[in-house]
Amino acid sequence: MSGLWASVDGRVTPAEQAVVPALDRGFLFGDAVYEVFSTRRGRPLFWAEHLDRLRASGARTGLAPQAIDGAVLRAEVAALCAAVGADEAYVRLMVSRGVNPDLALDPREGLTPTRVLFARPLTPVDPALKAHGCVLSTTVVPRRDDGQPVAKKSSRQGAIAERLAAHAAGAYEALRVDTLGRVLEGATSTFFAVRAGVLLTPPLGLGILDGITRRHVLAVARAASVPVAEAAIPAEALDELDEAFICSSTRGV
Repeated sequence: MSGLWASVDGRVTPAEQAVVPALDRGFLFGDAVYEVFSTRRGRPLFWAEHLDRLRASGARTGLAPQAIDGAVLRAEVAALCAAVGADEAYVRLMVSRGVNPDLALDPREGLTPTRVLFARPLTPVDPALKAHGCVLSTTVVPRRDDGQPVAKKSSRQGAIAERLAAHAAGAYEALRVDTLGRVLEGATSTFFAVRAGVLLTPPLGLGILDGITRRHVLAVARAASVPVAEAAIPAEALDELDEAFICSSTRGV
């Protein structure tokens, strides 16, 4: 794939030449955590926050703390972006539990984590989407309001199915709604809305991802004295909203 580069445990190659062992638990079981972010002139945007969230995801999935070495990962991001050679890059960073000696589901002691990074030139959002907006289609998912933070795990089967259904319906993104009819988030994005001058977004307590861009949108709004409410948004009230938008680390707002 033109323009796509990879780094596997620090070895940088074009993505089509990258190799991960077939017994790696990230490949076998999706037993890995990941982050996606963009860079400017080789520097990751909001790196400290992405690294903290990666570590939190690792802790919630039982990865050893030493599996996520910030200095090593930062250096590998820099080397990978240098190979890409673009001022702005899209980066996907994954840390798996390591290579199994066999097909056992239970993790073995003493595995060495595998670091896999991908990067390519950042693709600008279609100007038509910025000018005219995008279509979202709703998809119902189970309730997740158990108060536990969401880990970014590599297994993305749910999001893949949601995105396929959304695209089949002619939509740009899938909008998750729980079984109580509460809007949660996009399959790959955070959902915001404006109603009566108040900026609304679903609360983290509903089991949504603590989006990095979400944090900064809220911070900018509060700094500008825009009224903000982290509150449940009923799906049945979507037509009553004055405005709505989605955001993510690689698309912005």
